[in-house]
Amino acid sequence: MRTVVDMRILIIHMRYSPDLTGTGPLVTQLAEDLAASGESVTVVTSMPHYGQTKVYSDFQKYQWFFHREDFHGVRVWRTPVYVPPNPQMYHRALNYLSFTVLSLLPAFLSGPTDVILCINPPITTGLSAWVVAAFMNKPLVLNIQDVWPDGAVLIGQLKNRWLILASSLLEKFLYRVASQVVVISSGMRRNLIRKGVPSNKIETLHNWADVMRIQPLPKDNWFRRRHGLNGQFVVLFAGNHGYVSALETVVEAACLLRDEPNVLFLFVGEGSVKSRLALLARQLDLKNVRFLSTQPAEDLPELLASADVSLVTLRGSLGELSVPSKTYSIMASARPILAAVPLDSEVATLIVEAKCGIRVAPDDPKSLAEGIRQIIADPEKHKGYGINGRQYVVKHYQRSLLTARYHELLKRVVNT
Repeated sequence: MRTVVDMRILIIHMRYSPDLTGTGPLVTQLAEDLAASGESVTVVTSMPHYGQTKVYSDFQKYQWFFHREDFHGVRVWRTPVYVPPNPQMYHRALNYLSFTVLSLLPAFLSGPTDVILCINPPITTGLSAWVVAAFMNKPLVLNIQDVWPDGAVLIGQLKNRWLILASSLLEKFLYRVASQVVVISSGMRRNLIRKGVPSNKIETLHNWADVMRIQPLPKDNWFRRRHGLNGQFVVLFAGNHGYVSALETVVEAACLLRDEPNVLFLFVGEGSVKSRLALLARQLDLKNVRFLSTQPAEDLPELLASADVSLVTLRGSLGELSVPSKTYSIMASARPILAAVPLDSEVATLIVEAKCGIRVAPDDPKSLAEGIRQIIADPEKHKGYGINGRQYVVKHYQRSLLTARYHELLKRVVNT
């Protein structure tokens, strides 16, 4: 057995700070915590553009170049990338492939490494990570945030049989060549075992919340005042406005509650379906729906605290394959969760175990509207759900616990 005292860790993923939604914040926190523990950490990522049709303004002067910066103790390489003008699969595929190819150069330029950690999706990034791992003869650890292509097929986004076949073959290849595969839920673990991945090769490490930063705060705070929310019962959806979240169901529930006094549905964030949701709200002439852009990271605690209830939604077809990471942040804010998710999902199990909210049927506006009415009718009971959620996430899913487990896993892989 060889022992490496100070590890050199290379992380490859498309999303990183200043991306504020998706996996960007999680990967940023993981990299920074690994660096703070004394390891040498390099991240290869894209120019920030998540949820946008162009590169973020602060990075546009670098968008056609490879750019390196030191950020909170982490060396960050950013690659040029094709930014999709719309969410169609063709453009998204070009987005993914451009990063897959262009990430190779900074990965090799970053110098020697002891382990490569690749976060998927997109699954194609695993291919470039394997090339680097094979060339350097170093172990590859795959972190699976969404199971591809299963999820895309189930929600109808991926229909071409040849692309499905190619994705499935790539998936099997990556599971075979990886030294370790990390999943974020027991449902994902079961999925991989059914596909023949050895159980001893799979590690379940959940996502987390930064409970030191996201604290239980007063509901009537400056965020409410700034946005004119005082006196409103705020039903909050904050995060990526993507197809998997079935947000048209939320807008339709708002229509059912249009005559309920002082109930406001607040959508905060960006994503591929946001414009479609805004159009639907206008067509239904809904006065109880508002949309805000993604808020600065430092405003997140007050944003979450401004809610009376926060939503976690998933399409019914996804079942065990998706775990919205915002669930843990909502729990950290001590606000009750209204989860419109499949019964076999990780979120549904978490709601029951933590006693932190209520679950209703997915893809069902009537069930969602009825859940909101229940919370309005008994605010003290649901305030208790928020307290339960905070206690549970501090005990099981706080940032320091989970990033420390990643650290131990990487050390174990390197020293095996």
